[in-house]
Amino acid sequence: MSTPAEIAAESLRSKQKPLKDQYRSDPSSAFITLNSSGDLDPTSTSLTCNLASAGAAQKKVAGLHKLAGGEGFDASGELCSGDMLLESLVACYGVTVRAVATAMGIAIQGGTVIVEGDLDFRGTMGIKGEDGAQVPVGFQAIRLKVRLEVGSEDKDKVQKLIELSERYCVVLQTLKKGVDVEVKLGHIGKPVPDARSDSQAHEDGNGQGEGMAPAVGNEDVLKLN
Repeated sequence: MSTPAEIAAESLRSKQKPLKDQYRSDPSSAFITLNSSGDLDPTSTSLTCNLASAGAAQKKVAGLHKLAGGEGFDASGELCSGDMLLESLVACYGVTVRAVATAMGIAIQGGTVIVEGDLDFRGTMGIKGEDGAQVPVGFQAIRLKVRLEVGSEDKDKVQKLIELSERYCVVLQTLKKGVDVEVKLGHIGKPVPDARSDSQAHEDGNGQGEGMAPAVGNEDVLKLN
């Protein structure tokens, strides 16, 4: 008689097999562009960004961390984007480790995923360090810790489970390897797309397009802080 772990593993394989076969025969079908958006509410007096999430019962509002001059979640309910980045890693790794464990026939009886991130707020506040150099903006180190409860028959498989989960966790691998991020300014004014071709935009406005703001230099950005 099959164990619950074996039944779960077979169920997962039956769901993923047609997808894997499709991706092998048609690689382009595996590609997707995920997206997220935020609304800058003109009626709000706080420095926030309202996150749009399809099907979400409650809107998430991102704001400044206390160390950057914000009121903090306890006072305002505003979420720190740094916390959300770490939460994304926790969520992705947690789902991945459960999926890999299921594929391996390992019954997870409990566990916890903890992520810590070291952040120096002098960087985002435009403050230089003691040596006069600009303090790096962003997390300087991230640590992921996982605690798993498994039966004695599966303990020798846990190390392999962790290695595979690290290999296939999308957010973890994105953070470790890095990814090119392109930042563009669309336009200033009402949300009407610029219908001109790229060549026309370049000829008419040096590539900026109608209503688009000129590029802002680093020194100008720092003056805003």
